[in-house]
Amino acid sequence: MSVRLLISLGVLSVSAALAAPASAQLPFMKKAPLPFVGPALTQDRVISRAVGSLQVTSPVLNADGDIPLVNTGYGKSTSFPISWSPVPDAKAYAVVFEELDPVQRRVITYWVAYNIPAETTSLGHSVHTKAEILGPKGMMQGQNSMGGVGYIGPHPPEGDTAHHYHVQVFALSRMLPIKGGVPLDRMIQVMNDRVLAEGDLVVNFTPPRPGDLPNGKPAPVAKP
Repeated sequence: MSVRLLISLGVLSVSAALAAPASAQLPFMKKAPLPFVGPALTQDRVISRAVGSLQVTSPVLNADGDIPLVNTGYGKSTSFPISWSPVPDAKAYAVVFEELDPVQRRVITYWVAYNIPAETTSLGHSVHTKAEILGPKGMMQGQNSMGGVGYIGPHPPEGDTAHHYHVQVFALSRMLPIKGGVPLDRMIQVMNDRVLAEGDLVVNFTPPRPGDLPNGKPAPVAKP
């Protein structure tokens, strides 16, 4: 059999396989099933992964890395102070405070802040829950999982074991071209090609038992 005839037969075989329905195609031509994509933290959703790292700290965490009660839904639900190491060439920073809930299999977002000026490397107590904070240390804030803007304190069920939360800070090469009050998905979309470095501080909170609630009263803030 000539080489030309062998090539012709091979072309005809591949053409027939491509034209056949999926169930009749050759095994090596079948598409592999897409892997399951579960919930993910913002740092794992950023497409253009950061090339550098930065350190995130907080002066109010105890030895076990626990958030004070006042900064949760069982207290006043005010933000706790954080700081991070400066990144050369950064033009702005973004902060995302999230929990990857293993029971509900979803990510709960408690705080989204972005376009924090490059000269600012810390945020203090009780940041205002406004979409846009003006001034030399002005920044913008996005939506949390409750649909509001700004920080909301974690509120795990009473009597639960410790929950773990991630304070993620991103150094950006440019300001984000978005206004305040946008959803997290929108912020990530425009942030993807601007991340220079990132850092993650894991903090904890063990909710009180029903008998340990302040003044024996129910928690004042609804959980997301």
